[in-house]
Formats: sequence, C-alpha cells, structure tokens
Amino acid sequence: MILTQAKAWSPVVAREMATYLEEHPDALTAPSSHCPAALPRLLRQLDLHGYGLNVTQLACPRCGRTDKPLVRPTPEGRCCGWCGHRTELRPCARCGKDGNIVTHREEGPICRACYRRDPARKTKCAKCGQLREPARRENGKIVCGPCAPKLEHECSRCGRMAPSAVAGDEPICRSCYTRPLRLCGVCGEVQPMAKRAADGQPDTCMSCYRSPLGECSVCGRQRPVQRRRGPGGALYCDSCRPRSMTTCVDCDRRRPLKATWPVGALCDTCYRRRTRSPAPCTGCGTLRVLVGRSEQGHDLCGPCSGTEIDYACRRCGFPGNIYADGCCGRCINSDRVHDLLSDEDGNLVPHLAPLADKLTAAEPWAVRNWLATSKGVQVLARLASQKAEITHEVLDGLEQDGSTRYLRELLVTTGVLPRRDENFARIQLWLDAALNGLPAAQLRVLRPFAEWCILRDARRRSERGRYTSGAASVDRMEIRAAMEFIAWVEMEDFDLGSLTQGDLDLWVTSHRTRRIGAFIRWTVARRLTGKLTAVPQHSGLPTKFLSSEEHHEQLRRCLNDDELPLEVRIAGALTRLYGLRTVRILQLTTDRFHHEEDGAYLTIDQNPVLLPPKLARLIEQQAARPIGHISILDQPTGDHPKYLLPGRPPSRPRSAAGLHSLMRQYGLPGLSARNTAMIEAVADLPPIVASDLFGIHPQTAHRWARFAQDSWTDYLAARAATEK
Repeated sequence: MILTQAKAWSPVVAREMATYLEEHPDALTAPSSHCPAALPRLLRQLDLHGYGLNVTQLACPRCGRTDKPLVRPTPEGRCCGWCGHRTELRPCARCGKDGNIVTHREEGPICRACYRRDPARKTKCAKCGQLREPARRENGKIVCGPCAPKLEHECSRCGRMAPSAVAGDEPICRSCYTRPLRLCGVCGEVQPMAKRAADGQPDTCMSCYRSPLGECSVCGRQRPVQRRRGPGGALYCDSCRPRSMTTCVDCDRRRPLKATWPVGALCDTCYRRRTRSPAPCTGCGTLRVLVGRSEQGHDLCGPCSGTEIDYACRRCGFPGNIYADGCCGRCINSDRVHDLLSDEDGNLVPHLAPLADKLTAAEPWAVRNWLATSKGVQVLARLASQKAEITHEVLDGLEQDGSTRYLRELLVTTGVLPRRDENFARIQLWLDAALNGLPAAQLRVLRPFAEWCILRDARRRSERGRYTSGAASVDRMEIRAAMEFIAWVEMEDFDLGSLTQGDLDLWVTSHRTRRIGAFIRWTVARRLTGKLTAVPQHSGLPTKFLSSEEHHEQLRRCLNDDELPLEVRIAGALTRLYGLRTVRILQLTTDRFHHEEDGAYLTIDQNPVLLPPKLARLIEQQAARPIGHISILDQPTGDHPKYLLPGRPPSRPRSAAGLHSLMRQYGLPGLSARNTAMIEAVADLPPIVASDLFGIHPQTAHRWARFAQDSWTDYLAARAATEK
C-alpha cells in the first residue's frame, strides 16, 4: 500500500529501490541527496502513515527544506523544483538577459521578471481600480490580491475569527503563528530561522541574521538595508524603513507597528516597555516578558499564551532586554567594557576595576548609548592601553569639552579619581588658556591680579565649600574685563601709571562691561595707578516685592498644589518661608534633613530650623525619590551626601538657571518672593537671630532691618543689660 502510493511498486522502480537499499542499509534514517527519485516519495509516505519518528526526511541540498518534492536532479543531489529551476538560466526573448524561463510567447521564452511585468497578465481591479494581477472573482468581478477577501477561520489558539497563516487540521491566525524552530548554524540555538542555508552559508536565526550593507535611500548612511517593492525598489535601513500604521493594544494609539504578539499589535514604545520590564506571569508565576493576555485580562508569558516567544538571555538567563546575539544588554556591555578597559595584552587595568563594575551594573541602555556616542570612550580606551595611572592632571592636559568633563565625573563617581572642587579647578584651567599667548608687558600686570587677587579669594571660598559656578562666572568676567582694559590702554598708547579719571570714564562709557572695579581697586592699592574710582555695580535697595496676600497665596500653592513639580514646591516654599537664595537651596543635601520628637528640622547653615509639617513631607518625598532620568552616574560613591535637588549628573546639584526658568514657568518668581520673605523675617526676628538661622552675614541682616525700618539695636542693648 505504501509503496503503491509512493509510486515505487512498478517492476523497474521496485528493482531500483531494492538494489539501492541493499547497497545503502541506512537510506531510510540517513538518506543521501544522490538517491533514486522514489526514495523521497517513500520517506514522505512513511511519515504520513505514522512512521515519521523512525525515518529522516530528505532535505533539498540548496534550500534545506523538507516539505517540497525533490524532483530535479542536480550535481548537488536531488533538489526541489524551485531550486532546480533557479539554476537553469536561458536567454529571455524580451529582455535578452539570462533568467528563469517560466512561459513561452510568440516571440519565444519569457523570464520570470518579464512575465511579472507583462501587461497582458494585469487587469483593472474592481475595488482599488489599479492594474494588477487578478487574484479571484468576487460576485463576478475581478479583484487583485490585496483587495480579495481573505477566508477566515476560527484560530485554534486564541479563538478569534481571522485569516489563517496555517490552515490545516488546526488553523492558526497570523497573530498566533510562529515560525518552525530549527538549529541555527551561527549561534547553535534552536530558534525561528530568518534565512535558510544557501551559497555555503548556514541557517541563520532572527537574532544572528544581519541584512547586507548598502546606502539607505532616506538617511544616506551605509547600514544594513532591506529593499522594498521589488528588485528596483528603494533601500531602507531599519531606522528609516516604512512601517505600517496600526492601533496599539496597550496605549490605544495609532502608531507604526513594531511587533505582533498574541496580545496583539504593539508600537515601538510599548514593545520596548514590555521587553525591558519582565514581570511574573499570572499563569505560571515565572518572571518573563509577558507577550499574551488571558480572557480575564491578565498578562501571560509566551508558553502560557501557546507560543514559543521567549526573551531570555542565552548567557545569564535574564528574562528580557535582549540586545544582540541572543544576549541581554548587560552581558553585551560587560564584554565591551572589558575590551575598553583592557591593556594591550587583553588584561583589565587594575585601577579601572571599580569603573568596570560600575558600567556593568548601571542601566544597560544608558551604558550602551554612552559607549556608542561619547568621544570620552576613545579617550578612556587610549588611556587604558597606556597602562599609566589616570589622574586629574592627565585629564587636565586634554581638550576640556563636555565629553572630558563627563569622563572625569564618571571616574570621580566610581572612586578612580579623588573628588575636587571642579568650579575652582576649571577656572584655573581657563586662566592658563586665557593668558597663554598674551604679550609679556600685559602678563606682568594681569597674572599677579588674576592669581593673587581673584584666584586667591576663589581658593579661600573653595576651601569653605562656598565657591559656586556663579561665583566662578563672576571671576571670569572680572579677569576678562581686566584683559580688555589693558589691551585698550596699549592700543591708545596710554601709560598705566599716568591714567586719569577721565581716561577710565572714557573706557567705562565705551565698553559694555562694568566688572573693571576689582582690577582698578587692585591697581590703586599697589600704586600701579593713581587714585581712580570705577563706577560701582548697581547695589541699590531692593525694589521688587510681593503684596502680603500674593506672597501667602504663593506659599499656599507650594505647600498644597499637587499639580506643581515636587522640586518647584520645595524651592518655592523655602524661598517664601526663609528667604533663601536659589543657590543656597541647591547646595542643600538630604543629610541636613532629620526628625526629632517635636517635628522635622532642616539645617540651613549651622542651626536646624523647624519645618512646617507639609514642607517636611515634601522634603521627605524628594529625599526618597529615585533619579528621574537614566544615567550612568547614579550617585557618588563613599560618604558624599545626596543633593536634595540633584542635577545631571546626580553627583552635582541642579543648575540655578534651570531652576529659575522652571519657577518662572509656574508663575513663582524668586527675587520678589525672597525680598518679601526677608522683610517679614527681620520684622519678626532680631537681625542676629535671622543671621544664625538663615545663614546670612550679620551685616546683611542689619541692612535688611534698616531697610525695614525696624533695627533691633534697642533689643540687643536691653538683652546685654539683663545679662549683666
């Protein structure tokens, strides 16, 4: 019966098969492509009659498929009809090129490409109106393939009525269908194949397959590309390729399709969220990427959804975040970081081991982006290969751009470099670059002023931890003003010692800067010039205030309005309650906030200040809040406290300009609110008490008290008399 159905029972064929089986006893379990034509048919019939586990199906030696009849003898063995036909190239009567002949016309043989473009094969579609190949008739009208209605079946997995991808005994819809698994010839894993073996290349799975390189028709870069719309279509890289629009099942927005899972169609955002955030499956409880959904609306993993979709890393087993070669981003980053921080012998540089641990433990996607885009990576690789110790002085010799500053901060955060005052260090580097190349006559005056006046004061403030980026900006402006003034003196052929007040006033009126006062005072004190007086900076009395009602209303907003950002509420409340400058607020760290029996306290300068309960809760929430952005620089190592309002990187406070802009965006100005708060504070407290609590200089507190016309001199005199 089986031999008859395999067409192997005729005398000639049966005798041929008997001879072959006698010479090749293992022909049914290890068949060769060089075999009689009846052997593949016999193997297929044995499989259909239930003997599939005892025999091995013969595969096409070119495409590797086992589901096609092997009818074409070739030098490689018996091939399927398609593979055998592809190698038989003959001249086409229309285009004159050698191709696969698929039909004949009056002019002669026609190749496949000309046959597809033959206008005689195309007709006008009754639905879309385009000239296309007819697919079927609907109500007596000819329609093309895309417009033809698809026969729907009830999916055997999800139960939905949809066109089936596999219509056998158990029809499966396109959403539930998965490609059959085979052994990948690159990674050795059993995965769905992206490309069959051909031209000496093995079967390649989806993770290992790489498209051929070409120039993308959109961005113009040389990248792996795919051709769209036939042999003459445009080339697109993966970033630029057109994507079909669909409604995402998670966010319910119409966006380009990224993937189709059992749960439905997903956009790129929701796909990345699911693959990067594995969760326990509600069906089996295993931590996996959830790709399906139950009838009750609970998310399910691949096996519980009836599919083999799994995003587990093949190296560490982490369920998700697959990046390349079937490995997660953390494993890939570990290999790349080891290569980056190794010397010429391939050994990890010992003093960079903390940095390697930090990079492999940080957010994988942030590390990947930094490794791929930052110029500091090349600098780090060059320094690591030299086997020399990396110091601040080594980095000071490099170009001081953003990548170098970020690299320095990364090395400080991981403990490779000691922490230093970067504001003071940067102005030193800036000064060396600014004075480089100036004439010797100018340097004899400018260098002592910059080093013994400006830098000396900056060093003193840096040692106290009070040298901010704003102070560094002011110092740079004063040095620039001195450089411009000295250059003007030489250009006008003046002598510095014989300058008159009129000469100085002429310069002040013809130049925009007003920061020349520090330099003039320094030259007068050292008798380099006569008694000159520069126009002082405007330091009049404050003019911007809020009314009492407006001030208290803004304070209520900061304490009660949940729609305001948390950092805006905290900064606004501290300014309106204690008159703190924005720079002082940004220098606050979380260790200054603590609880005692009678309430919560915040140490502003040296003395703790009792906080209102609502403000205390806001600060407590901010202190426990995780970093809101993905960064390699998480928090500084060691005992360095965390900033209450961290910036980017979190090892530094947020910028004052950015916080000022954010406060104005929500209608909470800083200067007028601080002036009003200071007036109210000195009206209720003695200046010396306000000075201790709010961390301001006693003279500043007295100036505010005099401005408020409420000096506490009588109070201090009475207190001194009582103590006696």
